[in-house]
Amino acid sequence: MEVVETQGILFEKVKDYIPGIDVRHFITHYMNSKVRKLIDEGQAYLCTMDSEELFHYFLEFDKYQIKQGEEIGGFLPNWIGQFYAYFQWFYKIPSREVARQIPLDFLIAGFAGLHDLDLEVAVKKK
Repeated sequence: MEVVETQGILFEKVKDYIPGIDVRHFITHYMNSKVRKLIDEGQAYLCTMDSEELFHYFLEFDKYQIKQGEEIGGFLPNWIGQFYAYFQWFYKIPSREVARQIPLDFLIAGFAGLHDLDLEVAVKKK
């Protein structure tokens, strides 16, 4: 559950780390990254990082090129991060596959109806 919470905080705070960052672009690239793949594999070093450490590690390790653009505010990015991480863990599929199966726009559109549910219930409804 630590990875679930950390990913939620990462997606929520990315706009604080880099003001004006395109949050959608960041989430999409992060879910398809080498760093996220290592987390999927249970790499303890990455799984125990806090969100800010993980953000900077991702920038360096994956050579992520920051794109300015649309910020997503409120609790939405946190919920998306938690949903994606829990879904990956629950169904034991790679994060890159999670992002392919459940596009970001689908989660954004479904947020109003899903975010009040228990996370496991929301994941099962996908």
